[in-house]
Amino acid sequence: MAVSTSVKTIREAWFQLNGVMCLYKPTQISWKQMRNTLAFNISRDMNELEQDAPRKYVKIESLTNGTNVDLPAPASYSVTTIPNLADHELVRGPAILADDLRLQPGNLLGFRTAGVVVVGLNKGNRSLHNLNLSRPTSAYHIKSQFGLATDSHWDDGKVWEKTTFIHISRDKLDRMLASIQASNQKKMFEYCGVDPQSQTAYELASKGLLRPAVNGPPLIYGIKCVHFNPPDFTLEIHCANENEQYMAALIHDLGLSLKTTAVCQQIRCIRYGCFTVDDALLRKHWSLEYLPDHMSHCHTKLRSLPDIGPQLATYDRLQPSQNPPTKS
Repeated sequence: MAVSTSVKTIREAWFQLNGVMCLYKPTQISWKQMRNTLAFNISRDMNELEQDAPRKYVKIESLTNGTNVDLPAPASYSVTTIPNLADHELVRGPAILADDLRLQPGNLLGFRTAGVVVVGLNKGNRSLHNLNLSRPTSAYHIKSQFGLATDSHWDDGKVWEKTTFIHISRDKLDRMLASIQASNQKKMFEYCGVDPQSQTAYELASKGLLRPAVNGPPLIYGIKCVHFNPPDFTLEIHCANENEQYMAALIHDLGLSLKTTAVCQQIRCIRYGCFTVDDALLRKHWSLEYLPDHMSHCHTKLRSLPDIGPQLATYDRLQPSQNPPTKS
């Protein structure tokens, strides 16, 4: 196995594998399968590295002959060092097991969704936690099709209805997407508990994107059509607190709003926070040969990020018409 020049022994590899990774998740696999594959590859490659020599075992033996305790005799001992069999590979087993690796995802993608997944390894989970506290937004490309309605909102589901789509133009689609984006921007201020026309709302908006402080309803920051060739079209969505079921239902509702039907064909995450598909490692690169240098690159990107925190509190805060409680 060709390994990184900076990693030669298992001990060195263990202390270097602490950081954040940006991986490209294929479709039709779950996070559990992705985690097991990654942990198996890392543990397999680490066990093929040079192992440390067994510790020395100090053995003390008495050299006094006979068992007659009535005759005093000077104590005589021999001290020897032998390899400790407890450290032998055939006794202790593999040095690194897959369960020894602590892997946590920063953004969970659905079973059908492919794209960027940020993963923390061992002590890198702390950096991943700090990244998630800033509530980074995600960007998706959603490939869809007009004219079909299924039970799962996906093109491979049971077909419920077939409709026409000749009346749909690019202008009509863009106007509907602009309406969806405007309604979501209004919801951001409602979750914050301020009037969108107030000075407080202006001060919040002047600080940048309004980021939710907790996991709540999905928020769409931007949505646009990047490809339109009826019946096929592709949307680019920038959002937070999203999930696979929400985006599939969004495509279904979009079709109903345009007086037709639509199904989702493919969902691809192209960005999570500062990590894009250009930074992601493909499945064939999930090995010790590429991970140390890749985690160093990801660490550099995280250090260059500005200190950004969420502005929105919990989504069930008081509405503007309600008065906050006063202290007694």
